[in-house]
Amino acid sequence: MEAGIQGAFDRETSTIFLASNLSDMQRACVLAHEISHAKHRDHGCYGHRSPMERRADMDAARLLINPTEYATAELVCDNVVWLARELNVMPYIIRAYREWLHENQSNFGFLGKQVQKREEHYERLC
Repeated sequence: MEAGIQGAFDRETSTIFLASNLSDMQRACVLAHEISHAKHRDHGCYGHRSPMERRADMDAARLLINPTEYATAELVCDNVVWLARELNVMPYIIRAYREWLHENQSNFGFLGKQVQKREEHYERLC
């Protein structure tokens, strides 16, 4: 793999490639991301924030993050780096999960209630 490239999906051979120097956490996140590309039969590189990459990040987040564990952890601290460490994922996975939650918040009433409780708690502290 080229320097700086952590993973890739080759549509022609249906093969996922991962860099050999990844930590276990990185490997899980990159593999989940590339699985999304394979599932959708994506090809080429479309830039970091392209709709295809965004979708792959959100799919990876949904594969790797348990909604109840996320909601519980976010009640303790909403810092992206802390949440990533707590849930054993990379910070970009937390950001993608939040983006996905925001776009689908009407489907997750219990998470919305958890976030509302956290916000009310912070208001009382201020």
